[in-house]
Amino acid sequence: MTYDAIIVGGGHNGLVTANYLAMNGLKVAVFERRQIVGGASVTEELWPGIKVSTGAYVLSLFRPKIIEDLKLKKYGLKVYTKDPGLFLPLENGKKLYIWSDIEKTQKEIEKFSKNDAKAYEKWVKFWDPLYELADFLMLTPPISLNELDNLTKIIKTANIDEDVALSIARTFVTDGKSLLDEFFESDEVKSALIEDAVVGTFASPSMPGTAYVMAHHVIGEVNGIKGAWGYVEGGMGGVTQALKKSAEALGVDIYESSPVDEIIVKNNKVKGIKLSNGKEIDAKVVVSNADPKTTFLKLLRNAEIDDRIIKGVKLLKTLGVSFKIVGYSTELPDFGNGKSLQPEHIASELIMPNMEYIEKSYSDAKAFGYSKEPWLSINIQSSVDPTVAPPGKFSISIFGQYLPYNKNLDEMKEKIAQITFDKIREFAPNFKLEKYEVITPLDIERRFGITEGNIFHVDMTPDQLYVFRPLSIINKYSTPIQGLYLCGSGTHPGGGVTGAPGYNAANKIIEDFKSGKIK
Repeated sequence: MTYDAIIVGGGHNGLVTANYLAMNGLKVAVFERRQIVGGASVTEELWPGIKVSTGAYVLSLFRPKIIEDLKLKKYGLKVYTKDPGLFLPLENGKKLYIWSDIEKTQKEIEKFSKNDAKAYEKWVKFWDPLYELADFLMLTPPISLNELDNLTKIIKTANIDEDVALSIARTFVTDGKSLLDEFFESDEVKSALIEDAVVGTFASPSMPGTAYVMAHHVIGEVNGIKGAWGYVEGGMGGVTQALKKSAEALGVDIYESSPVDEIIVKNNKVKGIKLSNGKEIDAKVVVSNADPKTTFLKLLRNAEIDDRIIKGVKLLKTLGVSFKIVGYSTELPDFGNGKSLQPEHIASELIMPNMEYIEKSYSDAKAFGYSKEPWLSINIQSSVDPTVAPPGKFSISIFGQYLPYNKNLDEMKEKIAQITFDKIREFAPNFKLEKYEVITPLDIERRFGITEGNIFHVDMTPDQLYVFRPLSIINKYSTPIQGLYLCGSGTHPGGGVTGAPGYNAANKIIEDFKSGKIK
């Protein structure tokens, strides 16, 4: 069988690409190495009745346009707003909640600083221009230097003040700590807001570029609430299962448990793919949802590729540093308000009591290969979603940093678990998981096929963003190999469950079909 387009990897971006290509009349197939599509956006039932999100665990950045275009709510996508969004237990017994409601949050912040309570509204409004530009920046190819006039026109059309635009632009190169210092004086407030700057990144809050990682994570929305995050009903697999159903309704063939061994190239033109079982399937176009290193160094190992690309791909910064522990408990953690359901159990419970704590977590990882006291984000999805755990049990996900990738991490698993549980018990002494699984960057690499377990595929540092992502010579989804395209998180605009790389890649492919570049 011959296809117009084959998608290698059934992660969320690959499924988005498949949907849009099929909507435009192309015959499309998706080949996924695992027994379920979804990539790192999946739900897995590791224990009877207990469903956990083994990769991504909360949703905000997925573009509303994609949800609407693909009718994903019709196909089962439902999101519970996580409100409060954040909960910060502190060493002195105090607590800080961050709610969707600004005034409610200001009352919380007043416990630490009246000045900061006033500044919080300014902080929220600081990001408003970025919300206005979000779809332009994410659902279009990366802007090159000679296209900056287009961005200037967009800024003027959106009535964004030039000084405000410059302040936003500065987030691309400054650090998260300095940006927060400009708004707030209390360490407690800054600690509650810094997570977005360092998530998925081997960097401390004071390292340049981390303010952009923060910006990338604050421009989402859930159920129409700007900046909010939510739990997908049934776990993060709810996103990709809805995408799968939508794709199948459009005629896409989806093959699970079908690992692709090679992308076949003849005379600098894609011919198709070869599966691990040796079967070859022809296609006019092959779209890789894999990370750039997997794509160019493994799947294209027999193709003739420009040495500049191979060298550049090899040099990409891809060191994964995030770990997860998923499991279940039979009682909710008591952070001082008791074991019955409290607002903190809905929020992401952050163990990062002060800014220096996070800096030390980073420096420890540099010195010892792991954080002796990691910063943690605990999420109890069953607090709002009864489908992920039976009555009396609570499905729990713990995201932590820093644990840099190396080949010996299997030996570290129980140590990481003990360190994590001991730290949580300093704030919730009754915390206990009945069963759990530790997922290190090495496990992420093996489970999801992501090089070095980097949850963004490629680090989101200034030198690997926009026209530099993944490389300046392959930055707009197409490649020098005719018919070969990229659609994964290693392309613009980067990581997270956004769907944007998949959307942009599909538009480029459709454009090339219509223009006659692909025949």
